[in-house]
Amino acid sequence: MDEPAAEPSIEPESIVDQARRRLADADPAAVYRSMAGLVRSSHTLLQPISYSASLAFHQPTCVAVEPEPSTAEAIHLYGRAAYPHFDRDLVDTLASPTLDHLMTEVYHLLVAEGRNIALVTNHGQIIDIALILGALELALVAETRTFGVLDERIDVNQLIPRCNLMLSKMVATTQVFGIPTPQVLQAVCRCFYSVPQTASRRRARLDPEISRANNLAMRAELEERLSVGGQVLAMAASGSQDLRLAAGLVQKVRTTWRQRRGEDPGNNASLHLQPLYNGTINLMLTCEYVLPVALSLERDHPACAVGPITRVRDAQDCHDVMRWIATAHGEATGVTTVYHEHEDDLLTQVRAVLRT
Repeated sequence: MDEPAAEPSIEPESIVDQARRRLADADPAAVYRSMAGLVRSSHTLLQPISYSASLAFHQPTCVAVEPEPSTAEAIHLYGRAAYPHFDRDLVDTLASPTLDHLMTEVYHLLVAEGRNIALVTNHGQIIDIALILGALELALVAETRTFGVLDERIDVNQLIPRCNLMLSKMVATTQVFGIPTPQVLQAVCRCFYSVPQTASRRRARLDPEISRANNLAMRAELEERLSVGGQVLAMAASGSQDLRLAAGLVQKVRTTWRQRRGEDPGNNASLHLQPLYNGTINLMLTCEYVLPVALSLERDHPACAVGPITRVRDAQDCHDVMRWIATAHGEATGVTTVYHEHEDDLLTQVRAVLRT
């Protein structure tokens, strides 16, 4: 008697596939409204835009937006429109002859060796990381820029597909200069959209399953991109946002400051960089190389301090990079700047003061 034919095996659905299916099944308009609820009133440059089923980046399944062919002139135009001192404060710094060796090292790591570089800054404003990435691109593709004695060059449309930006998906619900923000960013880089796992997500009443599904699908696509090699991943890495403690309010935390840091901040304003999340640390370690930048777009103390390419091997290396950014920020701006490696009492008190 013949044996019955074996039924074909069915591969179990992966966690990432489950996440993508969850996003595909979600109500696009409802998810969009929740994402739009993440936009803060302080994001003055970004304006709301109505949901459109015809825009791919308005769909729950969209976790990345590919770049479009661009020009250095377009990057310049958007950069100056977003920040009037874009050239003076950012582009001129990165294009300075003092950083020629650094630009050559970046080029060779990306193009010749196929290594990934994480461009890491503190997080002062929503636009800062896109601006510093654009400035880096302009420095690398400048007409006078060559690499090595063989005078190698890179074209803007060879570079942009190597440049990636990780930011909140709420940006996809906004417009800037009357253009959907994702379409502006397409002139600069590829964007990966995450959903912040913070109190702001809960306030927006975003389904935690949707948040988790989005981030799982996004991370899978980002890891696939990084596996290609030769990529820049730009991210503002000090938690959700830098915390600014105004002059006078610091009196409320001076005792803790003295106890924990062995110094007295006096009555000066201060900036507090929140701890790195594990996901950010893992991305820095995946890239292996970090280009740290201390950045301030504040009118009273603009600054752009660029550090050397740094290889990170473990979590402590990543924390030490952020500590360098804090020190460089303080030296460049004159504002006392502290990186909190852990959720310490001082950071808790700073948050409490800012909420009152």
